[in-house]
Amino acid sequence: MPAKTNPGRFFEDYAVGQTLIHAVPRTVSGGERALYHALYPARHALYSSDEFARGCGLPESPLDDLAAFHVVFGKTVPDVSLNAVANLGYAEGRWLRPVYAGDTLHSASEVIGLKQNSNGKTGVVYVRTTGTNQRGEPVMEYVRWVMVRKNDPDAPAPEVVVPELNAVIPAEDLVIPEGLDFSRYDVQLAVERCSGELYDMAAAGLGEEELRARISEQDAHLGRTYAEIQRLEALVAEMRSTRAWRLHSRLQRLKGGVAAEAGDPAGAGEGGGGGTGDPGPGES
Repeated sequence: MPAKTNPGRFFEDYAVGQTLIHAVPRTVSGGERALYHALYPARHALYSSDEFARGCGLPESPLDDLAAFHVVFGKTVPDVSLNAVANLGYAEGRWLRPVYAGDTLHSASEVIGLKQNSNGKTGVVYVRTTGTNQRGEPVMEYVRWVMVRKNDPDAPAPEVVVPELNAVIPAEDLVIPEGLDFSRYDVQLAVERCSGELYDMAAAGLGEEELRARISEQDAHLGRTYAEIQRLEALVAEMRSTRAWRLHSRLQRLKGGVAAEAGDPAGAGEGGGGGTGDPGPGES
C-alpha cells in the first residue's frame, strides 16, 4: 500500500502558540455558489440574487456562509486532522465579512491547547482558525478540537492546556456586514416565515429590554446544554480510546455470540453491533 505523500502532523508535533499557515489559497467564483446551490437546498434570497442583495445594501450576493467555511476549513485538514482519530467539536465560530466572487481565501491556525489522553497513544489538539481574504481582512474564525494519534507513544506528554471557550457568543461580538440594511427587505420574496414571529412578539407589547432578557435567558440555557454536551463528548472520546473499553466491547460481542449459539435471541441482542457493544477506534 503506497505511503501518504504528506504524512501530516502527529500529536507530539504540536506546541501551544504555534501558528500553522495552510496551503493553498483559493479564489472563489460564481461557480462555487452555483455548485453549492445545486447540491444543497440553499435558497436564501440574500445569497441567491444579486438584485435582492443590492436592495439590502450589499454590493452583490455573497457566497453562502457555509460554502465559504468549507473552503477555509478544507485548507486546514492536512495540517490539523490528517492523523485524527476523531473530530470532537467546534466553538466561537463567527463570520466577520461577506465573501464575494473574486475573493481569494487564505487559512491560518494557532494552536491554543493540548491534552494527552490517558492511554498515551492520542491527544486532543485545540486550534483557532482564521480565514482571510486577499486584502488580509479576516472573513471568519472558529475554534476546533480534534483527537490526534501520536507517532511515538513514548514521546513525553506536553503540559496540559485546555482553553476556556464561550459556550455562546455574546450578541455584541457578532458582526453585521457593512452597509447591510433590512429596511427594504422583501419578506414575501425571501419566504421568511420566522420574521413574522419576531414582529408578533414586538406587537404583543414586549419592549426591547424584555426581548433582550428573553434572548439572554435562551442563550444561557443553550450555553449550559452545550457545555454539558462538550463534557460528555470528551468523556466518551477518551473512554473509547482506552483498553478497558476495547475489552468491554469484545466481551459484549463474545457474550452475544455465545447467546446466539445457545438459541437465546435476547442475549444475542446484548452483544450485537449496537449500544455498548460498538467497537472502539482501532478495533476490527
